[in-house]
Amino acid sequence: MSHIKTTSLAALAVIFMLLTACVAGSFTEEVETATPKPPIDLTLKDLAGKTVHLRELRGEVLLINYWASWCSPCRDEMPILEAFYQSHQAEGFTLLSINVSESAEDAAEYIKANGFSFPVWSDPTGNTMIELGINGLPASILLDREGRILRVWFGPLTQEMLEDAVLPMLENQK
Repeated sequence: MSHIKTTSLAALAVIFMLLTACVAGSFTEEVETATPKPPIDLTLKDLAGKTVHLRELRGEVLLINYWASWCSPCRDEMPILEAFYQSHQAEGFTLLSINVSESAEDAAEYIKANGFSFPVWSDPTGNTMIELGINGLPASILLDREGRILRVWFGPLTQEMLEDAVLPMLENQK
């Protein structure tokens, strides 16, 4: 019984942290790594419940975006992310959206209702965010083709930010 109570309290703490961070404002802070760290890997489930691994996306320039449908800045940036994904996926760019603090069913309903086409994985507990040192929404991580973190953004992304960070990486492969 105490395990269930502890798990519930931990989940509530994560949700409170995310709510507080999302409401805090829509500024964006960028952290660029001077030396790329070793490749990262995550194992989650997609919205259909299939186990998926981040390492399966190596070879692509990858933007991981953490979001929740109740987060206003998250909702505001999603059409920008979708348009950028549609424009550049043929060039080796992938947008991976990870929904936190909601069920996979709720996330799938939101994605379908808004016509987004990028892949979405589910992390209802937000554990991968915590492991990566992320404590607010939206947050995005840019990985190189080997799966190494190059940049982290805390706050919503703009078209200009995406172009400045991602397009040079795509052009280097032409």
